[in-house]
Amino acid sequence: MSVSARGARDFLTVSKYLKAAGEGGLRKEFHKTVRDAAKPLLPKVREAARQKGPKHGGLNEALAKKPLRVQARTGAKTAGVRIVGTKVDPRINNLGRIQHPVFGRKPVVVQYDANLKGYFDETLEREAPSVQGEVVRAMNDWTRRLLRGQG
Repeated sequence: MSVSARGARDFLTVSKYLKAAGEGGLRKEFHKTVRDAAKPLLPKVREAARQKGPKHGGLNEALAKKPLRVQARTGAKTAGVRIVGTKVDPRINNLGRIQHPVFGRKPVVVQYDANLKGYFDETLEREAPSVQGEVVRAMNDWTRRLLRGQG
């Protein structure tokens, strides 16, 4: 019997199966495996921030050091893996808007840098195919383990 997982729907199915079977620990382990497979994208987003952000004053480094994490989501319409910036203003990605403190001025200054537009989304869209295979491979391994009863 050949079974393979290929996408968000399969991820959701396996996750829901584990939850319904009362296997919360296995479900957490499954989600962690899938998140770990997507983690190589984080340094690529940081590098894009370093390359595209303004280097004067170290703003690019400050942006690259903002916390990022990988989430495994299991909503009916949101199932899958996503990368989120927890302290990143989404307007940086969409508009190139940067807000930062400046000594001797107002509490903060707002500037726009066209180079920063899309640094997050475009990097993930370009680099995601490189880890999608690993995510699918992790899901397939889990599916095989569950079918053999070795969860």
